[in-house]
Amino acid sequence: MEATTAVAELLLILAIALAIPGPNALTCFAHSGLFGKKSNVALIAGMGIGLVLVELSVGLLVDSFDDNKTALVTLHWIGMLFLGLMAIGMFRFNPNTIKYSGEGGKLGLSVGIGMQFVNGKEWAFVILVMSKFITPLGGGFTGIATIISITFTVCLLAMIAWTFCGDKLSHFFSDPKFGPRVFKVCGTLLTLLWVLFLIKGPVS
Repeated sequence: MEATTAVAELLLILAIALAIPGPNALTCFAHSGLFGKKSNVALIAGMGIGLVLVELSVGLLVDSFDDNKTALVTLHWIGMLFLGLMAIGMFRFNPNTIKYSGEGGKLGLSVGIGMQFVNGKEWAFVILVMSKFITPLGGGFTGIATIISITFTVCLLAMIAWTFCGDKLSHFFSDPKFGPRVFKVCGTLLTLLWVLFLIKGPVS
């Protein structure tokens, strides 16, 4: 796989992933709706730091297994398991059960960082992306740094976008008719992405 092709595929995967509202996106627009757009600055900064830490940890782990195909295949299927569970969760999730109130304090840097370590969707994509693209994008730390720089930039812009349209999205998702349909569409997209990873298979 050439580097240009790898970057194009990585951007496509990121576009699909970020179009599907996960914990980060849901938190950004809900928090923005409650406390205003500026309140998300520290939260998004924490999300960015957490993302880099998760990606660096997974990237170094994947790279250390470069000559161990069994370990790489195992990591691939762990990522597939996370992704599959997230798809099922999207189909079963009912946004009408979410009740937002103005009580409680604002979320900040530490919450943004901590969220990334319990975000199943993020772990799924990071594991699958790192295992697929480190080698095509230069291998070793070069490949890891390239992936981190691309994903960090795209994800940061996406969280800012979710923040600015938070109020409109929160009303749309809470709609008793359209809200559940949105998450079923998201579940379908995740399923299609899961099938795509299944067809491509683990790193060979």
